[in-house]
Order: sequence, then structure tokens, then C-alpha cells
Amino acid sequence: MLLIASIVCLVVVCSVLFVGAHKSYAPVLLTSERSGLVMERGAKVKLRGVEVGRVAQITGGSEPVKLQLDIEPAKLRFIPANVEAEIEATTAFGAKFVNLIVPDDPSPQRLSPGDVLTSRNVSTEVNTVFQNLVGVLDQIDVSKLNATLSALADGLQGQGARIGEATTSAKEVLVAMNPRMDTVRENFRSLEGFGDAYAAAADDILDVLDAAATTGTTITERTGDLEDVLLSAVGFGQSGVDLLAPNSDNIVRAIRALQPTTDVLEKYHPTYTCLLQGSVFLLNNMAYDSMGGANGKSLIVDAGLLLGDDPYRYPQHLPRIAAKGGPGGKPSCGSLPDATKKFPVRYLVTDTGFGTGLDIRPNPGIGFPGLANYFPVTKAMPEPPRIYHPGGPAPGPEPPYPGGPPHGAPLYGPDGTPLWPPAP
Repeated sequence: MLLIASIVCLVVVCSVLFVGAHKSYAPVLLTSERSGLVMERGAKVKLRGVEVGRVAQITGGSEPVKLQLDIEPAKLRFIPANVEAEIEATTAFGAKFVNLIVPDDPSPQRLSPGDVLTSRNVSTEVNTVFQNLVGVLDQIDVSKLNATLSALADGLQGQGARIGEATTSAKEVLVAMNPRMDTVRENFRSLEGFGDAYAAAADDILDVLDAAATTGTTITERTGDLEDVLLSAVGFGQSGVDLLAPNSDNIVRAIRALQPTTDVLEKYHPTYTCLLQGSVFLLNNMAYDSMGGANGKSLIVDAGLLLGDDPYRYPQHLPRIAAKGGPGGKPSCGSLPDATKKFPVRYLVTDTGFGTGLDIRPNPGIGFPGLANYFPVTKAMPEPPRIYHPGGPAPGPEPPYPGGPPHGAPLYGPDGTPLWPPAP
């Protein structure tokens, strides 16, 4: 008898341990549109795949139902108060369970007994799929479906080769596009920004279109005036052609001849502003006082007689244009626009060919030619001028020492080599 009682007690204890009747749970209410066909009492409640409770009771019909969840009190501290729930199934025909989902921004408060949760969804069941499919099929007219399928079969009959080619071509297109899907995705994202920009500018675009409509109405009303303007423009263009066409070659030559001048102007363009500003500064601060003209009436003039230069000689007097500007040979404004810093003026050595030989006469001499008569050029039959006593320039001074360089001759070659022996 004692053995039987021990066996009965052991069975009762095992049953209690198996069903968990000895455990205490925190009740939480879950509401849902439906619970599904295989949601039963005792179903598991999971959080991140770990069982944290069970379904204790299910109330309600096929429409909104209430599920009482028994949550283990020790697990409540891991469940945020804003936890979400879904009723899911392990397989299409498997039993359902409640899956608790932690949101992206979990609440610092924890789930407590008596809280109410709302299910986000219930997984689709096979019976629901068949029920929806039957509802769709009930709406189909069988005769019309038969006619549609027959027409489709007639249209596709004998087109297998073309359909195969189209399928193959579509496959090749998809294979070619597959490596470019990242670019396609970026293009769609850019298209969204494009649409947003145009959506923001929609009102302005409509205003422009309204203004264009007004412009179109005005053009329609003034068609005659517009035709007159166009005819005048055509006549003006023809006049321009008549004017420029005969001189097209001359215009091209003039532009080409102007290129050196424009190159020089472009080279010295940094100095134009400071030159004009310096000129204004010079006039306002010094020139009017030293040269007169400040009162708008008087002018101070200093005139005198200077010794004459020899006549122009070819090719000795051909100009040499090799002078450079500021530092590095580039155009420079110097102290301009403050002209006062230019005084006293320093002698600027330039490579122009002037200053060598007897360009500056070191000693007075007899001027040559002694007499020149230019009147013969004015006769009815012009004659050349008559030059009398054409002599050379006055001789320069003697070399500073025997064998020394003549007056004004260069002392060194381009490489710095002395061209003359040193003084004894």
C-alpha cells in the first residue's frame, strides 16, 4: 500500500512539474485580429528565439481575439515596455507561437504585469490562401476565361522560335544589366531627388507656363507686327551680307594685321590702370604747379635751342625693339600710382641700340650735310632732294689708351669675355 501511495505521489509531482502548475507567471494581454487555426493554449511565447512564457488563455471568436500571456517574472527585466508581438508559425502547417520583437528604439521602462500588447500580424495560413483563391475564382466567368485562353493559344501557336529568341535576348539584357544594378539603383535614388526638386518648383513652373500662354496670346494678336519685324531683320541681314561679303578678305587681313597690336596691348594690360591713376595723381599734385594750367588759362613753357642731330641713316638707324619692362622683363608699374616715389628718376638701361657709337655727340663738330634742297620734290615732275656736302659725323674722342676701345664701343662680349686689352 505504501508503495502504491509513493508511486501516485511521484506521478502527481511529475505532472505538476511538467505542466508548470507550481510556477508563478506575470499576466500580459495580447490583442489580435485573429489567432489562426493552430493557436492553442500552452503555445510558446519567445523573445529572440528564447522561450519566456506561454499562452494561458484564448478568448474571442474568429475575429478580434485576446490572448492571455503568462510571462516568467524573471524574464520581464529583459523585455522593454514598447515590445511588439507577432503570431507566427514554425511551418505552413505547424503550431503557432507568439514572437516578441524588440523595436529599434527600446523603451527604458520594462514590461510589467497587466500591460496590453497589440499583434502586428498573423502569418498566412494555407486555408486562408485557398479561401482567397476560391473567392477570386468565384468572380471569374468560365466562358470568358476559356475564350481568353483560346485566343492566347491561337496567338502563341507557331511563335515558339520567336518567343525563345525574345527570351534569350531578354536574358542577355538582364545579364548585361546585372553588373550595373548599383548604378541603376543610384539613378533611381537620383530620380527621387530630381522629382523632389521639380515638385518644389511646380508652382514656379506653372507660373512660367501661364506667362508663356500670355506671351503666345500677345504674339497671336501682333502677328502682323511680328512679320514686319522678321522681314526687316531679313533685309538688315541681306544689307550686312552686301556690305561685308565684298570686303571679307580685307576684314580677315585687317584682323590678322591687328594681332601684333592686340598682343602688345594684352602684354602690357596690367599697367594701364596704374598708368591712368598715376597720371591723375601727377596732374593733381605736381604737374599743374610746375607746368601751369591749374587755373585753366596759363602754361609754363621752357624752350631753348639745341645742337642738331645728324640725318637719319639707313640701316644704321633702324630701330631695335628689345627693351624690357619691370623685374624679370615683365611689365611693371614701378611706384605708380604714387608718382612722387619716381623722383629723382634713375637712368633706365634698355636694349634699344641707342647710346652706342656717336648717337650722343661727345664733342661739337660741323654738321653734315651742309645744305639740303627739298623743293625739287614739289615740281610737276618731282625730282629727288639735292644734298650738298654730305659729310660724316664729327669724329669722336681718341681711345683712352693705345689699343683701347673707341668711344661708346662695347667692352665685353655676350659671354662676358673682354673685347679689348686692359689698360697698361
